[in-house]
Amino acid sequence: MALEGTLTDFGLADILQLIGIQRKTGVLTVENEEDAVVVRFLEGQVVGADTRQRNIENLLGSVLVSTGRITEAQLQESLRIQKGTLQRLGYILVQCGFVGEEDLQEALRVQVSQIVYRLFRWRTGRYHFAPSEHVEYDRENFVPISVETILMEGARMVDEWPIIERRIRSGAVVLRRTAAGEAIEAPVRSILEADIDLVGAGGGKEEGEIVLSPDQLEILRLVDGRSTVREIAERCPLGEFDTYRNLYELLNRNLVEEVRAPVGLEPLVARGAGERLAGHALALLVGALALFSASTMRFNPLTPWALEGESAASERLRGFASRARIGRIDQALQAFYLDFGSVPDELAILPRTGYLGPADLLDSWGRPYAFERTSAGYRIAGLDGEGRVRPEIEVRRWFTAAQRLVLEGPASLRP
Repeated sequence: MALEGTLTDFGLADILQLIGIQRKTGVLTVENEEDAVVVRFLEGQVVGADTRQRNIENLLGSVLVSTGRITEAQLQESLRIQKGTLQRLGYILVQCGFVGEEDLQEALRVQVSQIVYRLFRWRTGRYHFAPSEHVEYDRENFVPISVETILMEGARMVDEWPIIERRIRSGAVVLRRTAAGEAIEAPVRSILEADIDLVGAGGGKEEGEIVLSPDQLEILRLVDGRSTVREIAERCPLGEFDTYRNLYELLNRNLVEEVRAPVGLEPLVARGAGERLAGHALALLVGALALFSASTMRFNPLTPWALEGESAASERLRGFASRARIGRIDQALQAFYLDFGSVPDELAILPRTGYLGPADLLDSWGRPYAFERTSAGYRIAGLDGEGRVRPEIEVRRWFTAAQRLVLEGPASLRP
């Protein structure tokens, strides 16, 4: 039986859970006024995705060219062969020796997952799932992606997008390197040495030392003062979300800056207190809607919980949701620090100031999260479905020396 409706009635996460838990095979179509996305499933796993604007093979060719994996001439030659043979573009690229199998598989995985992840930002639209006996996809070069992986990453993206959008308000924003960004020419260190967090720069480094991850350095080189953020994301092999997130980091570290709008275009105006308050109010509304959805889920006959009961699969999904909610609390604490230069002593302050909804402080079983704040950092912890402590349902943050200086004053840095 086909499944159809609107995203306001039945959210994307619910749809994916249903397809994944029941190991459905078929095609999911989601569309709104701007675009339509088709996602193919095989036994509950994602095996392909296209958009109305561009199919995956056209997108694949442009990404491989823009990231330097193949040349424009190689792409055109492959397209010429494809026109005559009707073979898949990826197969032709590998057979001609233009790209390796691993590079092709990674490019396909990134492109399909990014198409699906964008759906998590849709607020309105219609969906239709048509079951079928089998679906066509590139079995040689594409590794199916589990719905659990999609849900976990999608939840993280939904949580972090509002923070990123504080600095990158639109894909039309143009960035350029600052003097500090232009001066970076040193070899990239291991990503394990790089301190990448949204609160601030890491400790344990020499004063003034700039350490970038390989991804950040690659994105920094794409910033040229002419390309928009959207164009940078299209050229970067990391995908849209990770590109935006790393650009956010580079902005916070003053390695890139926004270019003023050209004459004749509407200038970009920094958001004031009123707009920040509106953003917090929106976050509160989303939290309230999430609480309402969670409280009524058990009465909805179409939800995975009702269809499968309190099965091991549903408990795992509750665990994923709990982990994602802890991440959302962590992001709210970081946003609070960015706005006020402090970290609250208790989580209850976050709903009162509009950074979260009251439901966000409760796990998937309705229990409050534990929160401890010391002079060295803070810890957020939760329990699993059986009330046991699990290290994966926990976040620990350590304050850097610079943060301790802001939080507690110069005395905190004295021996």
